Amino acid sequence: MFEKILFATDFSAYAKKTLDCIAGFPGARDIILFHVVENARSPRGGGEIGDIFYRTGENFLKEEKRYLENLSRTLRVTTAVKTSSDPAGAIIETAEERGVSLIVVGARGNSLVEGILLGSVSRSVLRRSRTSVLIMRHKIIEDLKGKTFEMFCPMILSRVLCPIDFSRYSDNATALLSKTNGVGEVILLHVVSQGETEGEIDETVRTVKGQIEAIRNSLAAQGIEVKTIVRRGDPAAEITRIADEEDVSVIWMSSHGKSWFRELLLGSTAHTVAMNAKRPVIIIRKPEATGPNP
Repeated sequence: MFEKILFATDFSAYAKKTLDCIAGFPGARDIILFHVVENARSPRGGGEIGDIFYRTGENFLKEEKRYLENLSRTLRVTTAVKTSSDPAGAIIETAEERGVSLIVVGARGNSLVEGILLGSVSRSVLRRSRTSVLIMRHKIIEDLKGKTFEMFCPMILSRVLCPIDFSRYSDNATALLSKTNGVGEVILLHVVSQGETEGEIDETVRTVKGQIEAIRNSLAAQGIEVKTIVRRGDPAAEITRIADEEDVSVIWMSSHGKSWFRELLLGSTAHTVAMNAKRPVIIIRKPEATGPNP
């Protein structure tokens, strides 16, 4: 389903490792390598110096283009550079202009030392974009040779954690997953977080197990291997914890759920998971998902 992908690169070692993942992304045909040059002026007032960074960006993009084409001969790779004082806005605008179905941005790392939270540009893209966004994360390994980056899995959809809350947004994300090529095992997770009494919570858990089993059967009928999990607790915390326990390759979730505020473009649970998970996260958006659930 994600045939056209825009990857916002900063030419770091982390970004280059992401190219390996993009090359193997199931169904990908067109890749746009995109770089934003932030508007800058000479400290001496000598005029714009952005042209220098612009040309440098073009040269680096050519190198990454050759690297990606060598990884996969079937991909059509193009490059684009844009100068802007709003990098996130430039990424989103270009994605919409080019009609991409997925924006890929990187995270800083997977530990508190490296900065588990996203950089400001990635955070802004995640919050403002109406296109689905993949937050790419890698394991960071320190050895005698220094810092290296290792993918959680060379096939990003090999073991997918798909949180569900039975909202129409969640249903859309699950339906899209079922239509996506290259999906291995799917883990359906629902977190029960509300209930006035223990008895009410237990009753909700029993009800949910029947609902999640119906979704499992539907996916299994399409030849997808499915595991189901129902837990109690805080949804965001449980999603990130289960992702680590199950060693998933990616968390696949909708941008909104049953409860969210009209003024937000991203639901609180999806936002918290994307910010704090130690795994790659795909936030699924649907163009018409601009109002609250019925």
